[in-house]
Order: sequence, then structure tokens, then C-alpha cells
Amino acid sequence: MQKQKYQTYKDSHNLEERKKRVQEQLAKYPEMIPIIVEKIPGCKLPQLQKVKFLVNSSFSFNEFKNTIKKKLNLDEKTSTLFMYCGKSLMNEHDKLRNIYDQYKDPDDGFLYLQYADAETFGF
Repeated sequence: MQKQKYQTYKDSHNLEERKKRVQEQLAKYPEMIPIIVEKIPGCKLPQLQKVKFLVNSSFSFNEFKNTIKKKLNLDEKTSTLFMYCGKSLMNEHDKLRNIYDQYKDPDDGFLYLQYADAETFGF
């Protein structure tokens, strides 16, 4: 049986569609951050039911990470979840607004994050 190739949000939605979605969301909810959260291929954690989130910009990264842990049915206090933006591991104390301003995709405006159950710097 052949392994199915993982299709990212960018793979399944063209640039114009992604840009339009971000522009609509930011016009309607300027205090919110549009985020795409995807599993790193090879990670043993489950796939999220939905990958697109609209999150209050005043949240700390740790608050958002705990939301993702809940959605993955992981214990907030004992489970380890690593989240990356590109090859950068995020600082849990940063506000989402700061992370968004620094790491948002320059083409479509989404903040793309990936998660794994172990440190995966060579992914």
C-alpha cells in the first residue's frame, strides 16, 4: 500500500483564496490573528480536525498552545508539544501579536505553525 502524501493548507488553497480569506477576517475582526496549525509529517500525534484558527491577539503563545493541546486531547500540564514557525521554536511567553508581526506569511498574511511531539529541528 502506498503512503498518502500529506497536503498542506497552502497546497490545497491557492494564494488568491488565502489572501482574500485573511483580508476578510482582519477587516471583520482586526483584533484577531489568522493562524494555520499543521502537524509535522512523521509526528505521532493526531491530526487536528481543523487547521484554521482565528485567535485574539492579546493571547500569549502558551495560552494558544494549551488550546491546541486540548484539541489534540493532550494533558495541558504533563504533555509535551513543540510548536514551530518555519524552523523557529516559539517562546511561550510572547504575545500572539508579536509572533504574528514577526512571522506571518508575507504573501497571504496567515501565521503558519507546525506541531510535533518531540523536538524536530531536522524536519
